[in-house]
Amino acid sequence: MNDTSDLPVSVRDSLTAAFDDARDAVRRGDTETALERLASASRTVEHKVPPGPVFERLQHGIDAAERTAADEPVVASEYLRLLAELLEPSDDD
Repeated sequence: MNDTSDLPVSVRDSLTAAFDDARDAVRRGDTETALERLASASRTVEHKVPPGPVFERLQHGIDAAERTAADEPVVASEYLRLLAELLEPSDDD
């Protein structure tokens, strides 16, 4: 899979909600909630996204956001914004 538009809408919606919730939490300084939402997103990726470039990009972003959530919340917030943006349907959809 090379494009997130190939993902079922329910998977994209679930991941987008998790990334948005995690971003809100990290911006509030609520690292625990942010990490819980990222763990949920990671499970969704593991179970619902087939191996390939999309899987790798999503997992890389999740891992980076997890690493930076506590000590670099601005960086984590940007990773989460980009992850949600990655899931937005393109104009071609």
